[in-house]
Amino acid sequence: MMRSLLFVVAAAAIAACSSTSDAPDTTDASAVTNEPTASSSSSSSSSGAPDDDDDPPKPRFVDTCTLQESCGPATAAERSGLAEVERCGFSLEESENLGATPELVSALAGLTTPVSVQDVLADANRVATKTNTVPGGPAGVQYAFEWQGDDDASIAWTPQGITGTADATDTGKVGQRSAVLVSFYDHPVPSSGEENRGVRIAFVDTTTAVAPKYRFVLLVAPKGTREAPSFDPIKIHAGGIVWYRDYLYVADTTRGFRVFDMRHLLRVAVDPGMFGCTNGTCRAGTYKYVLPQIGSYAVKSSCKPIFSWVSLDRKSDPPSLVSGEYCSGEACAGPLAGRIFRWPLDAATGLLRSKVTFPTEAYLMSHRQVQGGAFIDGVAYLSSSAPTNDGGDLYRVTKGKSATSKWGNNPEDLMVDAANGWLWSLTEKAETRSVFAVKLTSYPPP
Repeated sequence: MMRSLLFVVAAAAIAACSSTSDAPDTTDASAVTNEPTASSSSSSSSSGAPDDDDDPPKPRFVDTCTLQESCGPATAAERSGLAEVERCGFSLEESENLGATPELVSALAGLTTPVSVQDVLADANRVATKTNTVPGGPAGVQYAFEWQGDDDASIAWTPQGITGTADATDTGKVGQRSAVLVSFYDHPVPSSGEENRGVRIAFVDTTTAVAPKYRFVLLVAPKGTREAPSFDPIKIHAGGIVWYRDYLYVADTTRGFRVFDMRHLLRVAVDPGMFGCTNGTCRAGTYKYVLPQIGSYAVKSSCKPIFSWVSLDRKSDPPSLVSGEYCSGEACAGPLAGRIFRWPLDAATGLLRSKVTFPTEAYLMSHRQVQGGAFIDGVAYLSSSAPTNDGGDLYRVTKGKSATSKWGNNPEDLMVDAANGWLWSLTEKAETRSVFAVKLTSYPPP
């Protein structure tokens, strides 16, 4: 890994587990003020979800868990399979009025041009290259592409999380387009004098599979007042992302999830030397599009789960976000202390199903250096950077069982494309980066 390790120590909790340290972040994940505006609901959905605005609100789910239980055992025997942990030791709390449009986001929309996901994809300005080769040689590759040369070689911007229309909608498309989204985090070379621009998302149009193209969108945190709104970059690691219905969930290592609404993509003025809003004009340096944060889900329990990555299980009942923890010999209580959690969603809204949400399942993974994970029909698929010489493994894990396959080198997050029977991932090392999808039948349960 090309990144520095994060040490997080929590009393009465397993030490925090993350493969890297987040860039310094002066913006609290819950700092967005969600004062709803008169136009707090959008009349159209970027994900094709039905408009239920006229229906009366339904009661939120109430979990039987109390606030705090045991944090569970600190470690597991290596490759011993999933080991259940008491789920009630972990919880996430929803920010106020999440789902409504924050006042500051509405104010920013008044100074910019609101656009749709389709607009961004249609305005792609960078060219990816379809490839048949994935470093590491994983079996069953069905599709793969490489980034444009400067993005492939960049040592400042590193790819991490993956999601797409396969997660977002039942059809796997938005409008008539299919897309893959990948998060990149910025870590400028200290001697360069460059400012940290935080996190950008590559919106990759894969509708024409032989000619993928993409455009970067910068994630921003609204600030200021209704009369004078502005925004800051969001300086986090963004090790995993999920797009479900209208919402983009971004893993924030020690805090939980930051939440963005895909109906609030904004086009801004381009000015390499300017960032933020002044004199009625908003700019984000060289970026033409920004996506403002609308809220968060913050870690509530003292057991302190860590959010190194996240994926979506559309087939679970209810659908769920699956998050997990990276642990190595230099981070966490130990290299085998990493846990995996299933956070239940409300399929009607796209948000977590409770104001305070507990996972429906929690397990120790019994594997080290897990960079991404997903549940598929009850089997945990885990990508790992544990092999030497930049290698990668894919573990298939159930209770008491585990199997290992060769995977892409320097692997990261995972995404399940259930409609096609594919598992997506990506590699992070500069000059060998690729995004790829494999046939799930090439990786049977253990």
